[in-house]
Amino acid sequence: MEADKRIVPRILFNLPVRYRQKGTAGYSDTVGKDISNSGIGFISNEFIPKNSHLVFELHSPWQIEPIQALAEVVWVSNQPCSERFEVGAKFLGSPMQV
Repeated sequence: MEADKRIVPRILFNLPVRYRQKGTAGYSDTVGKDISNSGIGFISNEFIPKNSHLVFELHSPWQIEPIQALAEVVWVSNQPCSERFEVGAKFLGSPMQV
């Protein structure tokens, strides 16, 4: 089993998440898994290549306006017995309110 390489601890974040490939207009809706100041883990129904840049729109229960953040995919793995993928992305820059 591979050791966890995360430097910043993540918290569970099983809330709705929207993302899109940078440069495209259509968002995909999904569910988050975990989040930290440095990145996010989420579930995807589509394969997203490593190093892809994604724009996230996050809706949190403690904030009225959604937060938009740019991130780079750092790992992708198949979920067991599923056609879905677990994805890990690191945030690039500071999030913005939209």
